[in-house]
Amino acid sequence: MSNPHSPSTLSVVIPVLNEATAIVPCLERLVDQDAIDEIIVVDNGSTDGTEAVVREYAQSHPKIELIHEPQRGLIPARNTGIDKARGDFIARIDADTQVESYWGAAIRDHMIANPDTAATTGIFTYHDSPVSFFLEFGVWLMCRLGKRGGRVGNIHGANMAVRRTAWDSVKDATTDRADLHEDLDLAICLAENRLPMQQLIDQRVRISARRRRSNPRAFWHYQLCGLRTIAHRGYPVRREHRVVVSAAWIGHTVQWPIYRVWDFDRRRFTLRGSPARLSPVGGD
Repeated sequence: MSNPHSPSTLSVVIPVLNEATAIVPCLERLVDQDAIDEIIVVDNGSTDGTEAVVREYAQSHPKIELIHEPQRGLIPARNTGIDKARGDFIARIDADTQVESYWGAAIRDHMIANPDTAATTGIFTYHDSPVSFFLEFGVWLMCRLGKRGGRVGNIHGANMAVRRTAWDSVKDATTDRADLHEDLDLAICLAENRLPMQQLIDQRVRISARRRRSNPRAFWHYQLCGLRTIAHRGYPVRREHRVVVSAAWIGHTVQWPIYRVWDFDRRRFTLRGSPARLSPVGGD
């Protein structure tokens, strides 16, 4: 349980771009968590009514603050949100992330109990995939085998948190390039400064599988952004890095025919399908 008397505060930053249908389910899972002190929604130029949806929802939920970042891109939106947040610990999720009820407490309790931890990440499954049970089983098995949790070298942008002091120490070194993975870049910056990152078993979320709708060519370019990020930070791209990227691409390509005919809004198969996720990373 979180300590309600703790002076440490947890902020959640959510960059949004045209997420009118996804943002309320995201917010609903945050507003009632006592461990979460504020929710910063950063609108990045939405044209689908996202701003109005958030503004209306925020009227009855004072934890939520809507701000704007006119410079298009995930990195400017993320940075603006973090700069605005007042928390000692700052979490970031995507607008289609749906957190578990104990998510905020898992982050804050760990950060308070482990002052050396600079950042945390967690575990994800899908909330809108027709084959999500495969991932859920894999996660369950890895947890049972003790292969999840503990110190890690990367963090997942849709489910992460960073200590304010750690962010302040590395933010000037983080990239502003849109063709790189901003979460991997941040993780490398933290590692270079010997700031530990931990994966928490209880930091669980469900994310959208919309990226699985991307065609194999687009997904390959998205995966290459990871290798580009490693090279940008001055490290050699090793064989094991290429193996991981290739395996991810093969897994995506095998699943892609399923998602081509999956309607994410109606949660059923249809010849119409759904559009792929609008990627904040160049190359997709």
